[in-house]
Amino acid sequence: MNRSNGRSEEMGWFKHMMRNWLEIVPVNQSATAILSDADFGKEAFRNKLWYRGNATELSQFYGVSDDLIGNKSFWAASGGNAGIRKMHSGLPALIVDTISDIAVNDLLGVRVSDEEGQRVWDAIAAENGFERLLSRAVRKAVAMGDGAFKISFDSEVSAYPIIEFFGADKLRYVYKRGRIAEIVFLRIFSEAHRQYTLEEIYKKDGIEYKLLDEWGKEVDLALVDGIMPVNHNIGMNLAVPMIFDENPKFEGRGKSIFDGKIGIFDALDEVLSQWIDALRDGRAQKYIPLGLLPRNPHNGQVMGLSTFQSRFVQTEMDMAEGADNSIKVVQPQIDTAAMAESANHFVTLALQGIIAPATLGMDTKRRDNAEAQREKEKATLYTRGKIIGVLRDVIGQLACASIAAYDAFYGNPVQKYTANVEFGEYAAPNFESQVDTIGKGRQMGVISIENAVEQLYGNTWSEEQKEIEVKRLKEEEK
Repeated sequence: MNRSNGRSEEMGWFKHMMRNWLEIVPVNQSATAILSDADFGKEAFRNKLWYRGNATELSQFYGVSDDLIGNKSFWAASGGNAGIRKMHSGLPALIVDTISDIAVNDLLGVRVSDEEGQRVWDAIAAENGFERLLSRAVRKAVAMGDGAFKISFDSEVSAYPIIEFFGADKLRYVYKRGRIAEIVFLRIFSEAHRQYTLEEIYKKDGIEYKLLDEWGKEVDLALVDGIMPVNHNIGMNLAVPMIFDENPKFEGRGKSIFDGKIGIFDALDEVLSQWIDALRDGRAQKYIPLGLLPRNPHNGQVMGLSTFQSRFVQTEMDMAEGADNSIKVVQPQIDTAAMAESANHFVTLALQGIIAPATLGMDTKRRDNAEAQREKEKATLYTRGKIIGVLRDVIGQLACASIAAYDAFYGNPVQKYTANVEFGEYAAPNFESQVDTIGKGRQMGVISIENAVEQLYGNTWSEEQKEIEVKRLKEEEK
């Protein structure tokens, strides 16, 4: 042991001597500070504006934003003085609405493990208009990054639990050992010319409230009517988060479907705006000599023309011999092919990795073959699959938490429920192709009668109808 320590000291002395002899200077370990141009709240608000697609709001937002590197986006540039009409393509909202509808519309149902629990959930879902609520929630979460469902009670509104959804800009998460321990919902309101923020803190064992003033200082909750902390023994949080993808920039938050595409959306809007500007400048221009202008026969004044007819340039009469005083029409050339190519290029970049152009109706070469349809819509299937994978867990947790909250509110024994969320298949093969495929499988003996009937009729037939059909087919085979 002593010999080893002595050898280490000798090697350390030798390395130090060689470093000094070679004049080697060790690298200084210094931290690199990188400034961010926006926090999560600002980015969520920006994504919300892109989804809303209002040109005025986009122009105002980018007019006061600073990216710290001097880049000027199209929406940050002033268009009023230059006479440029700023157009928005509407593509971001189209992407979000389409991919959300594809996922939500295929929801077949929620099957709860307990019969009474199923009855309660069906009533809760009907009372809250769950399908419409889910559609709005998915759109918000896809566009802004994440969000959360909140379960509450208000006997004046409904006898069942009330389900609400809050977008990423109205909540924050509190993590403990990498898991969400608390979800804080934020509500801003004004009272006596002052602005307050009410924090609703949903935890596993209850709900707490905090009221903060403009400077973030906690004040008395008495300023808000009807607010009381809630303790319960349900054993689960009555708020369910919905995060489809992790945000690489803000740890613990969700990633918007717009992340990495904002610059492309901005460039697409610039191309479209330049295109309409070129069309305006490319209108036919008339050069009319003064003597050929239409005049009033009574007073000789130039007659007023309509808006479109008045686009002309007045020229002086040429009195020289052989002069041509006819009306000349000049039609500028517009390179529409180049503009269309640029617009298509940016549209392709915007959709890349998110949704297939065919899903948005941009591909006219559609075929009935389901396999060919899947090949064209692989990007759509991938995005849809990711959304549905999250929705299975979120809807299942939400259903179980709602039923448990109902039981606790009415003093019933709180049970542990499980829920199975069923989704249909997107771009499923048509019935004729299914019959052909399954029929060949039956002839080869690789598919049973029960499986064949299930594959053909699935959720469109009841279990009793399927049993009758299976019995009929077996009798015919005898």
